[in-house]
Amino acid sequence: MKKKILYILGVFGVLIFVSFLVLKNGISISSVHSNFLTLEQLYIKLDKKLILRAKNITLNLQNNKNSQNIDDTSKELLEVVKNINYLYMLVQEIDIANFDFKDDHIRILFKNDDFLVDNKLFLLRINLQKPNEHLINADIKKLWIKDYNLSIEGNLDIDTKSQFYYFNAKAYSHLIDFNTSISYKKGQMSYEITNANTKHLSQILKQILEQSQNKIALSQHLTDLLTKGIKAEFYHIEYLKGFADLKKQNYYLDEIQSSSFMQNAEIKLNHNMNAIKIPHLALKLEAQRLDFNFDKATYNGADLDKSKIYLYDIFNKNIGMSLHILSHNLKLDEKLFQLLKSYGLTLPFYQKSGAVKTDFNLKIAFLKADRKNIQYNGEFELKNANLSLLDFNVTQAFVYLKQDDLKIENADVKNDFLEAHFDANIDLLEKKGTFLTDILSLHNEFIDMKNQKINLNLDFSQAVKMSVPQWGLDMNFQQGLEASLSKISALVPYSSLLQKFNLKNASNVYYKSENFKDFTLKIDEAQFKSDFLIAGKTPYERDSFDISNQNDRIQIHSKSNLVNANLNKQNKEIHLNNLTYIYKKSEGGNFNIDQENIVFGGANFGIILADMNKTLQFDKIEASLDKGIINAKANKNQADFKLYYSPDDLKLEVKNMNDEFINTFLQKQAVQDGVFNLNVKGSGLEFFSGQFELKNTFLKDLKGINALISFIDTVPSLLLFKSPTFNQKGLSLIEGKVVFNRKKDLLSIEAINLNGESVDIFGLGNANLRLSTIDLDLELKTLKSASTAISKVPFLNYVVLGKDQEISTNLKIDGTFEDPKFHTQILTDTLKTPFNLIKNIIQLPVNLFQ
Repeated sequence: MKKKILYILGVFGVLIFVSFLVLKNGISISSVHSNFLTLEQLYIKLDKKLILRAKNITLNLQNNKNSQNIDDTSKELLEVVKNINYLYMLVQEIDIANFDFKDDHIRILFKNDDFLVDNKLFLLRINLQKPNEHLINADIKKLWIKDYNLSIEGNLDIDTKSQFYYFNAKAYSHLIDFNTSISYKKGQMSYEITNANTKHLSQILKQILEQSQNKIALSQHLTDLLTKGIKAEFYHIEYLKGFADLKKQNYYLDEIQSSSFMQNAEIKLNHNMNAIKIPHLALKLEAQRLDFNFDKATYNGADLDKSKIYLYDIFNKNIGMSLHILSHNLKLDEKLFQLLKSYGLTLPFYQKSGAVKTDFNLKIAFLKADRKNIQYNGEFELKNANLSLLDFNVTQAFVYLKQDDLKIENADVKNDFLEAHFDANIDLLEKKGTFLTDILSLHNEFIDMKNQKINLNLDFSQAVKMSVPQWGLDMNFQQGLEASLSKISALVPYSSLLQKFNLKNASNVYYKSENFKDFTLKIDEAQFKSDFLIAGKTPYERDSFDISNQNDRIQIHSKSNLVNANLNKQNKEIHLNNLTYIYKKSEGGNFNIDQENIVFGGANFGIILADMNKTLQFDKIEASLDKGIINAKANKNQADFKLYYSPDDLKLEVKNMNDEFINTFLQKQAVQDGVFNLNVKGSGLEFFSGQFELKNTFLKDLKGINALISFIDTVPSLLLFKSPTFNQKGLSLIEGKVVFNRKKDLLSIEAINLNGESVDIFGLGNANLRLSTIDLDLELKTLKSASTAISKVPFLNYVVLGKDQEISTNLKIDGTFEDPKFHTQILTDTLKTPFNLIKNIIQLPVNLFQ
C-alpha cells in the first residue's frame, strides 16, 4: 500500500516538475477550439512571475442577463480593485487582446506597472507602485464609465495586509463634475461626494434610477418629484456621504447625509400644477429627512416665504411629505385643488380669483393608500374671493380645518343673483355638510326673495350636490347644473314669473344645463290658472311641459299637445290647438304689438271677448306680428278671414260667414241660415270705414229688431195694421247692407238697407262709443201685412196706399245701447196727412183705370 501511494505521489511530482520545466521555458499554442474554450495565439511562461499573452480567449458561457447596469459596473470595478494585489504579486505581464466572456469583449493589459481593462461598461487605466511590502498605490490615469460618459481621475491606496482600500478622485462629465472618496474593508464601504456641480440634476437622477433596476427603492411620488418636479438653473452638492455593508447588502439609509443648494429652483408637486419659484433653495438630508429651506418663495405671485416643506422616510415605504404653508395672499386655484384631491383631500370648490390668508399643515404618506395616513389642519381667511361653486363672490369668510372637520364661519357671499350670509359644518371624510344660510337677497328672472332663512345640505362624495329640504330642491353640479324641485308652491310667493303665469303647483320641476345657458326644463303635472278653455268649455288648468333652450332657441311642448312654441331672437312661433282664449280688455287691452317676428298658429282656436260677451271661433288661424304689423288669415267652415294691421293701415275682409259663426260670435241664436260678408278699411283702429252684407237669412233673437216690432205692435194708432210677423225662423231678410265709418269715438251709420219679405228698412245715424249712446233715423218702407188688408177695400186702397200701394213710416231711435228709445210719426206720415189724402183722391181715376 505504501509503495502504491509513493508511486502516485511520484507520478504527480514528475508531472508538476515537467509542467514547471515547460512553463519555465514557455509554451505557445496557436489555436485550440472546443465547445467550451477557444484559444488563439496563446503564450504562457512562468519566470519569477506569470507571463500570459493571447490574441483571443473565448469562454463559451451563456449570459443570463439581458443588460448590464450601474450595479454590474460597480461590482466589476470592485472585483478588479480587490484583485490588484494578487495581480501585482503573481503576474509579470498579461496582454490579452480580446477576452470574450459572457458576451463581453474585454481588453486586458498589465505590463511595466501599467494596468488596462477595457470592456463595454468601463475603461480603466492605472499605474501601480509598491512603496513598501504591504502598500500598493494605484495612480488612476483614467476611469471612464461609459453609460454615463463619466471620467474619473485619482488615486487608489491598497493595504494588502489589512485589506483596506482608499479611493480618492475627481469626476467630470458633460452633466456633472464632483469630488469623491471611498473607503473599503472586508465588504464594508463608506463614501462621500463633495463639491458637485450640475445643471442637469433631473436627467442624472433619471439615469441612475433607470440603471438601478429597482435597487434604489423610491416611491413613485418621490421619483416623479426628483426627476420631473424639480428644476433649477444650477445645483451644487456640498457633500453627500454614507456607509454600506456590501456583504449584507445593508446600505444604512438612515446614515446618509447631504447638504446642497439650488439656484432659481422651480418645484412642481404635481405635473399639472404651476411651479413654486424659489430663487435660492437649500436642501438638507439627514436621518431620511430632506428639508427644503428658503428665504423667499412664490406660487402664482403669492408669498410663501415663511412656509416649510420637508420629505420624511425618503428611502422606505413610509415616505411622505410635510407642508406648512403660510401666506397672506395665496389662491387655491383649480390646479392646487386637483393636487389636494390627488392626495385624498377633496374640497367642494376651488378659488377663481382673490386672495386667502393661509396657515395650512398637510402631512402625506405617499405609499399608503389609507386616507387616515393623511393629516391636515389649518386656518384660512377669505376676502373678496371668487369661488367655482355657483360663481360665488366671498366678501369675507373664516375657515377652520381640523383633519376631516371643516368649519366656515361668518361667510358673506354674493353673485349675480344671490347675496347671503352663512355658517357651515363640512365632514371631509363623509364629504357632506350643512349650511345655515340667511338669504339677504335672491333675485333672478325666476325668483325674488329677501330675508329668508334656509338649511342647505351639501354632498360632494361623487359630484357636488346641494339640497334645500324645505323647498324640495335638489341640485347636482357635476356637469353644469342638474336640479329637481318638488315643492314649487313654496316658491310661488317669491316668483313674479310663476305668478305671471299663474302657476300654483307642480308635482316636480326638473332642470339641467351644462353651461347655464343651454338647458332642458320639465314641469310635471303643473297646476295653474289661465285665460284658456279646452274646446271652449273646460278651464285649461293642468298640464305637463317640456322646455329646452339650445343655441338661444327655446322650444316649449305640452304633454297634452295643446301648446307648442319655438322661440329665438329672430322669430317666435306659437301654436295652440283646441284652445279658446278669454280676452278681457281690462287685463289685456294694453297688449304690446311692437313685438318682433311673432308667428302664431292655431287649430280649432277661439277667442272670447269677455267684455262684450262675444266669441270668435276658427278651424284654423295663422298670424304674424312684426314691429307693430299684424298679418292674419283664418277660416271657419266656408268662411275666410283676412286681417292686415299697421300703425297707419287697417284692412279686414271676412267672406262667407254662416249663421253658426254669427250666432257663436253673438252668443245667441241671432240669425238662421244666410251668408254674411264684412269689409273694413282705414288708417287704424279709430279711423276706418266698412260695410256689412247679408243674404237670405232670418233675424231672430236680436234686441233691436225685437224692440222695434214690439214698439210698432203697441202703438194704438196702428191697430188697423198688423205688424211684420215672425215665422218660426224669424224675420226674413232677402238681402241687406250696412255702411259705416268710425272717427275716434263716433261711429257713423251711413246707410242701412235691409230688404225683407214683410218689411224693408232704410236708415242712417250714429253712435258714440265713449258714451254708449245711439241716434238712428229709420224708415220702414213697407208694412206689407197692413197694405194687404187695405188693398182688399175698393177705392179705399187707392186713397190710403196711393199709387205705389205702400205704407211707409219714419222711426227715430235714441238713448243708450242698453236702453234704446223708439219714436214714430206713422199717422202724421200717412192717415193724418191731408196733402197725401188729397193727392191720392185726385189720382184715384187714373189709378182705377190702371
